[in-house]
Amino acid sequence: MIKNDNKEIVKEVSISLVNNVLLFGNAQLTTQLIKALSKNKVNVYYFSNVGQFISSIESHRQDEFQKQELQAKAYFEEDFRLEVARSIATTKVRHQIALLREFDTDGLLDTLDYSRFEDSVNDIQKAYSITEIMGYEGRLAKSYFYYLNLLVPDDFHFNGRSRRPAQDCFNSALNFGYGILYSCFMGLIKKNGLSLGFGVIHKHHQHHATLASDLMEEWRPIIVDNTLMELIRNGKLLLSHFENKDQDFILTDEGREIFARALRSRILEVHQYIELDKKRYSFLYTADRQIKSLIRAFGELDPSLYETSYTGGH
Repeated sequence: MIKNDNKEIVKEVSISLVNNVLLFGNAQLTTQLIKALSKNKVNVYYFSNVGQFISSIESHRQDEFQKQELQAKAYFEEDFRLEVARSIATTKVRHQIALLREFDTDGLLDTLDYSRFEDSVNDIQKAYSITEIMGYEGRLAKSYFYYLNLLVPDDFHFNGRSRRPAQDCFNSALNFGYGILYSCFMGLIKKNGLSLGFGVIHKHHQHHATLASDLMEEWRPIIVDNTLMELIRNGKLLLSHFENKDQDFILTDEGREIFARALRSRILEVHQYIELDKKRYSFLYTADRQIKSLIRAFGELDPSLYETSYTGGH
């Protein structure tokens, strides 16, 4: 049962229908509910008002140490990680190209602009190390957000990426959306029995779900960036849905609700996300399938077994 500030029941949901629970701000759960969620392998994720991940409550029943052993062994195989990183980075760039083309309705970008991305794909394919790939991806990200800024309405113009504190409304919304995407992958990774710490691109460090950060990379343009652009262009997310607190732009309660609802709809929508499979699947199904393919790749030490996503931008 979900209650409002007046202790009135506003919604009832069966635990069997819940994948993860995301709490923002000062929302609370009863001890009885936390126990029930844990028994049903439903993880709880806590976020600040601005969407920054704080902590989680996870069921130990999800860990599968045989899978984690294979994952750890694969982590120390540089050639394996390099090829998976190459696949993820290439796919992300393809999705960025597709998004820019979709929203460039006035033809502001020309062939030369898009060639920057194609050239980066070629560079990524030739890279000899993960560090080199991350360098190409990082430089291209600056170009991507520069072009994206040209395509948003004037009220939402921004000057590059700013994380925390967010320097503008657009970045504030991105931070919030990426936090939700991050938690989705944390939940899917745990449900598949893997460790959050052994990634394939980023080096692991304390208190960070490295594998979640890696796997969400290719989905950022599809799930978060695209949803945000549609909300802004359709006039559903306005400047009035943000406030500036101590030089940090944050979404208001209403703004968070609007964006979270739109993200939920996008997450549940079905699309052709797998290139050689003409069937249409939801993001959650596809991401879960990706993680299962990664588990097979860990077991065989064969990076070609990992399935990247597809949106027709290849």
